[in-house]
Amino acid sequence: MAERMVPNPRRERLRQLLVEAEYRAHEVRQAYQHASSAMRSGRVWTGPTATAWTTELEDRHQRLGRIAQNVVDAVEEELRRSPPLVTEAEADAMRRELAGRT
Repeated sequence: MAERMVPNPRRERLRQLLVEAEYRAHEVRQAYQHASSAMRSGRVWTGPTATAWTTELEDRHQRLGRIAQNVVDAVEEELRRSPPLVTEAEADAMRRELAGRT
């Protein structure tokens, strides 16, 4: 007799993680825009050092944005690979693992 299939608890945890990762990625993309705009305005700090600093800030900001998006992409990929239904025994094992009781 086949074991009853139930919703995959890991998928729900991944969905929650995806929401959080997307929110944080959005925060990261917005994080230094005010500072960058202020620097590019020419009213805060000018000169070669200011230009170099602003370029460095923007480069690091872009890199951080790409890294945050990589996290989102990885969670989405894991979610796609996770089956929507698992056996009750698998779900119980997943719940124990998610709770740190392996």
